[in-house]
Amino acid sequence: MNKDRRYNAIKSMIEDGSISSFKEIFEVIPKTLVSKDMGMNYQTFTRKVAEPDHINFRELLFMSNLFDVNPENLFRRIVSDLSAPASKKKK
Repeated sequence: MNKDRRYNAIKSMIEDGSISSFKEIFEVIPKTLVSKDMGMNYQTFTRKVAEPDHINFRELLFMSNLFDVNPENLFRRIVSDLSAPASKKKK
């Protein structure tokens, strides 16, 4: 599979710290592309991005493989979104 070049951009941005939250990833790469590459329904994926506590471990591993990053780095960004103050979260 030829991966979209934006996956490399995500990897670099996660590693250099310019992406600090899970949701920021999807300002660089479209959710449609990631959901398609994961074989997941777009609406389901969008819901999981909005509520990252619904992402399961297998999905986390799959995404970390797509982005070519350590799963722990991706997990930290998810935790960052979950622990953000309620005023910063979209309703």
